Amino acid sequence: MQSGTFIAPSGDPGHQAHTVQFYAEDTFLLDDLSRFIGTALVAGDAAVVIATKAHRDGLVQRLQSLGFDTAKPKAQGRFIALDAAETLAKFMRQGWPDAALFSEVLGSVLGQAATAAGGLRRIAAFGEMVFLLWAKGNAEAALRLEQLWNDLAKSHALSLRCAYPMSGFDREEHSDLFVKICAEHSHVIPVESYTELIGEEQRLRSITHLQQKAQALQTEMAERKLVEEALRRSKADLESQVEQRTSALRQLSSRLLTLQDTERRRIARELHDSLGQYLVGLKLNVDMLRQSPEREELWAEAEQLMQQCISEVRVLSYLLHPPTMDAAGFASAAQWYVEGFGQRSGLDVTLEVPGDLGRLPDTLELALFRVLQETLTNVHRHSGASAAHVTIMEDAEQVILEVKDNGRGIPEELLSHFQATGAGMGVGLAGIRERARELGGTLKLESGSTGTLVQVAIPLTSADSR
Repeated sequence: MQSGTFIAPSGDPGHQAHTVQFYAEDTFLLDDLSRFIGTALVAGDAAVVIATKAHRDGLVQRLQSLGFDTAKPKAQGRFIALDAAETLAKFMRQGWPDAALFSEVLGSVLGQAATAAGGLRRIAAFGEMVFLLWAKGNAEAALRLEQLWNDLAKSHALSLRCAYPMSGFDREEHSDLFVKICAEHSHVIPVESYTELIGEEQRLRSITHLQQKAQALQTEMAERKLVEEALRRSKADLESQVEQRTSALRQLSSRLLTLQDTERRRIARELHDSLGQYLVGLKLNVDMLRQSPEREELWAEAEQLMQQCISEVRVLSYLLHPPTMDAAGFASAAQWYVEGFGQRSGLDVTLEVPGDLGRLPDTLELALFRVLQETLTNVHRHSGASAAHVTIMEDAEQVILEVKDNGRGIPEELLSHFQATGAGMGVGLAGIRERARELGGTLKLESGSTGTLVQVAIPLTSADSR
């Protein structure tokens, strides 16, 4: 074996040390590493290198260029080279280094190297596993691994060196973590731009230059914080404006719904008082025409059609604004609507209402009736349900309307989107939500494979105030 002459690595602290080396170029790292490992092997010590393939190959090439044959110490077991990623995987569990496995894996490697070197000699070890964790964004795991190395070094004559490219610390948020990493080491080797300086005067000038850069960076960071604060205030102002406009749109939507209800009431009155009367007159005329013995079956059919028209107009009038609600309240109107809806749709619709439910404020009764209409219409059109149950509840503070069906349910993604934005489910549910919100109430929507629950709760005090 030819042994080259090795100069001690820059800043080499000697035995029982844990050194971190920062570098800008691989060339500097490999040159310094070849001196660190080569010096140990020439002295008859053991060397353990846990690095990337590029750095392992580069180290061997540099040692050989210096006249050192690595084959013999490898055969003796004094020189052990391992892949950093493969070794790391042996003791990592769920993104965190397992202390027991680390001690078992690395303790075994160091033990083999120490035995091969004669037991009492030191071990020069170089590892890049910490940087692999750092590069993956797992900084806390990298710090923990540094601590585990420190614990392991207590039971071995170990001179340990870690290495990080300085390019991995290029953000402001890296500052605190950089300090923590340095704190886990007994010695720090700065990048080559500083270690290559010759003479105290050059080092002092370099330190002064770095101080100036730090001051400039501190000033820049302060200015950036002022800009960020201004941007935050601007964003808050913009969000406030958006909220105000959203509130205005909601008020407009509420007004439109109110106008729509007013118009429906007017149309209902017109249908009942005008068109309904005309159809009744037609029926009377048909009755008189039946006195003619000719084509009796046609007149009978005409009478039947007229009767159907009267019935349909009456139903339409009630749907637009049920007169029973004005006379007897929401409970009566709901009973009439549920019975009729069940007959028209074929759904098995049941109603549960307390016997002592009295009259509610007009605005609240009308809102609840519209919610009942919209909800049962949605059940019939979209749910594929065969049955629905309507429940009306009241206490001293609020009135609650619930509609539960046994349909297929609403897809989870659509339900989540609607609950977050109020959109994406058509105008029916959006209208229900706005009606409830206008009266200070809430809409609760639950859905699954067994059906959908729509619950609207409106405070009685809010309805009274309107």
